[in-house]
Amino acid sequence: MNINGDDWDLVEPSASPIFESLRAFGYTPETAIADLVDNSIAAKAKNIFISFQWNDGDCYVVVKDDGCGMGAQQLLDAMRLGSRSPLEERSTGDLGRFGLGLKTASISQARELTVVSSDGSGIAVRRWDLDEVRATGQWRLRTTLPEQVIDDISIPGAGTAVIWTKCDRLVGLDDSGGRATKTQFLAVADRVERHLALTFHRFLSARRALKINLNGELITPWDPFMASHLGTWSGGEEHLPLDGSVVKVTSYVLPHKSKISDHEHREAAGVAGWNANQGFYVYRNDRLLVAGSWLGVGGMKEEHAKLARIALDFPVELDHHWQVDVRKSHVRPPAALVTDLRRIARDTKSKAQSVYRFRGQFSARTAAQDFVFAWREYKDRDGKITYRINRENPVVTQLMEAAPGAQDEIRRLLRFVEETLPLTQIAIHVADGIESSHRPYEGNANEVMADLDFLCQRMTNRGRDVATALNDLSTVEPFSLYPEIVAAYKEKVGVE
Repeated sequence: MNINGDDWDLVEPSASPIFESLRAFGYTPETAIADLVDNSIAAKAKNIFISFQWNDGDCYVVVKDDGCGMGAQQLLDAMRLGSRSPLEERSTGDLGRFGLGLKTASISQARELTVVSSDGSGIAVRRWDLDEVRATGQWRLRTTLPEQVIDDISIPGAGTAVIWTKCDRLVGLDDSGGRATKTQFLAVADRVERHLALTFHRFLSARRALKINLNGELITPWDPFMASHLGTWSGGEEHLPLDGSVVKVTSYVLPHKSKISDHEHREAAGVAGWNANQGFYVYRNDRLLVAGSWLGVGGMKEEHAKLARIALDFPVELDHHWQVDVRKSHVRPPAALVTDLRRIARDTKSKAQSVYRFRGQFSARTAAQDFVFAWREYKDRDGKITYRINRENPVVTQLMEAAPGAQDEIRRLLRFVEETLPLTQIAIHVADGIESSHRPYEGNANEVMADLDFLCQRMTNRGRDVATALNDLSTVEPFSLYPEIVAAYKEKVGVE
């Protein structure tokens, strides 16, 4: 019984266990640095400088900005765990939510976090040292710099520098259990650069662009949608109402490999590759939260849908509907939007599959004259799929007309090819990555021209005029893939 008559106890958390538990939130170095960049953007920084310093193995990281900075009391509040409630109303440009990001992101990678900041009236310093907290059991927040000498934290005006020292988890141990090497340390910096290029690509490409400098190099934005490319299809922006706000969804289908350069194709694939990057890209206040996920509404990731990418934007006031986590790397679609998102995913995947299968001819197929493909897909009542050579293909019909006495032999040959089509090997090849395939006659423009000339002459010898013959052949694979060669041949024979 409480002799004081109170019906409650005041139970304060133990400092060290709390800190050690918060280290296990699941941050990677990339997502941790991104969380610090969020704070710089919220502080209206125009320039962010990130420095990975090896320092003979005693490595440290500095993230410095020229934002509005903080005074001593404001910095003290910022270093407190749970400095702001997620239930508080936030400004439009605030990318935070839980008041934990600075601390949890930092201690996930390092045992010592120092913040140096100035609002223009003077420098303030606060430092959490997890080893000291563990040794004392107290919430000791130091007001001094770490013993390690750091040269690049000067703040001439307003701004903030976040410093990680005792970076025990930033790289971790190597395969032999020893300390990480400088090469491994710099590889982490490379991963961070690629992550920031995507996560903040809208900020980096804005009219008054944010500049992020990593180890002396400006980070270049990576647009996952190739939005400025003429070959990219977009369904336009669709608005989905939710709880008095609007969720914006924009569908994109990227160009087929045959329609872009090898360099563009490699760049658009990103680090993870084409298959991994299909799906929704979820943004909150222009900051990317989730990249390349079907969010449980678009089915599985498929080779034929790899060109489909969908931008989804929601405002900060809808955070609770999307169940944004502390790391800002996971969301869950609101039940009220699932039907619409499933429809949008299905339609975009369908268009992407058309572009993929017809080698970028999707938009052209809406014209009056369809493209004629060499193979056709058939499905029987049991759902079994087979492939047959298209008997209406002009190349096939020309051959049948040219050899009326051998039509049975030709049909038998076509049937033999169809029945022995190595579908299993093709399926294995697709699973391994279709990017190793090449389009018909790739690198052999002279052969394309020679075959076009041969077939055109055969067709004109049988009564077709040259213009009609070339018009028919231009819709047939492989010639439909080489419009520039068809145009050159037309010019050669004098056909407009």
